[in-house]
Amino acid sequence: MNEVIIVSSKEELLGQGYIYENIGKEFIYQGLSFLLKENGIRNYPKIPFFGYSNPRPEIIPRKPKWILKIKDLEIVITDIK
Repeated sequence: MNEVIIVSSKEELLGQGYIYENIGKEFIYQGLSFLLKENGIRNYPKIPFFGYSNPRPEIIPRKPKWILKIKDLEIVITDIK
Protein backbone atom coordinates (compact mmCIF):
# COMPACT_ATOMS: atom_id res chain seq x y z
CA MET A 1 0.00 0.00 0.00
CA ASN A 2 1.54 3.29 -1.11
CA GLU A 3 0.81 6.44 0.79
CA VAL A 4 0.47 9.73 -1.07
CA ILE A 5 1.23 12.98 0.78
CA ILE A 6 0.73 16.46 -0.65
CA VAL A 7 3.38 19.00 0.42
CA SER A 8 3.04 22.74 -0.06
CA SER A 9 6.67 23.89 -0.05
CA LYS A 10 10.09 22.74 -1.19
CA GLU A 11 11.35 22.93 2.41
CA GLU A 12 8.58 20.56 3.52
CA LEU A 13 9.43 18.10 0.72
CA LEU A 14 13.14 18.19 1.58
CA GLY A 15 12.45 17.74 5.31
CA GLN A 16 10.29 14.67 4.65
CA GLY A 17 13.26 13.09 2.86
CA TYR A 18 15.16 12.66 6.13
CA ILE A 19 12.46 10.57 7.84
CA TYR A 20 13.14 6.82 7.59
CA GLU A 21 9.45 5.92 7.82
CA ASN A 22 8.79 7.85 4.59
CA ILE A 23 10.73 5.42 2.37
CA GLY A 24 8.39 4.24 -0.37
CA LYS A 25 5.90 7.06 0.17
CA GLU A 26 4.88 9.31 -2.67
CA PHE A 27 4.91 13.08 -2.26
CA ILE A 28 3.09 15.48 -4.57
CA TYR A 29 4.70 18.90 -4.93
CA GLN A 30 3.50 21.41 -7.54
CA GLY A 31 1.79 18.64 -9.51
CA LEU A 32 4.92 16.45 -9.67
CA SER A 33 5.19 13.04 -8.03
CA PHE A 34 8.29 12.33 -5.89
CA LEU A 35 8.82 8.84 -4.47
CA LEU A 36 11.32 8.59 -1.59
CA LYS A 37 13.72 5.78 -2.48
CA GLU A 38 16.32 6.29 0.29
CA ASN A 39 16.13 8.58 3.30
CA GLY A 40 18.82 11.14 3.96
CA ILE A 41 20.99 11.40 7.06
CA ARG A 42 21.64 14.81 8.57
CA ASN A 43 25.05 15.95 9.78
CA TYR A 44 25.14 15.86 13.59
CA PRO A 45 28.02 17.56 15.44
CA LYS A 46 27.48 15.35 18.50
CA ILE A 47 25.67 12.05 18.81
CA PRO A 48 23.22 12.04 21.73
CA PHE A 49 23.77 9.47 24.50
CA PHE A 50 27.35 8.68 23.43
CA GLY A 51 28.97 10.93 26.07
CA TYR A 52 32.55 9.86 26.67
CA SER A 53 32.74 6.53 24.85
CA ASN A 54 35.87 5.81 22.83
CA PRO A 55 35.93 5.55 19.91
CA ARG A 56 32.97 7.79 19.18
CA PRO A 57 30.77 6.58 16.32
CA GLU A 58 30.83 8.76 13.22
CA ILE A 59 27.67 9.55 11.27
CA ILE A 60 28.28 10.14 7.59
CA PRO A 61 25.65 12.54 6.21
CA ARG A 62 23.89 11.80 2.94
CA LYS A 63 21.14 13.43 0.90
CA PRO A 64 17.81 11.70 0.30
CA LYS A 65 17.37 9.80 -2.96
CA TRP A 66 14.11 10.51 -4.82
CA ILE A 67 12.40 9.11 -7.90
CA LEU A 68 10.63 11.81 -9.94
CA LYS A 69 7.79 10.42 -12.04
CA ILE A 70 6.90 12.26 -15.23
CA LYS A 71 4.42 10.29 -17.34
CA ASP A 72 6.21 7.01 -18.16
CA LEU A 73 9.67 8.28 -17.08
CA GLU A 74 11.34 7.74 -13.70
CA ILE A 75 14.26 10.02 -12.91
CA VAL A 76 16.47 9.37 -9.88
CA ILE A 77 17.37 12.59 -8.06
CA THR A 78 20.14 12.73 -5.47
CA ASP A 79 20.29 16.47 -4.78
CA ILE A 80 17.38 18.90 -4.81
CA LYS A 81 18.31 22.59 -4.50
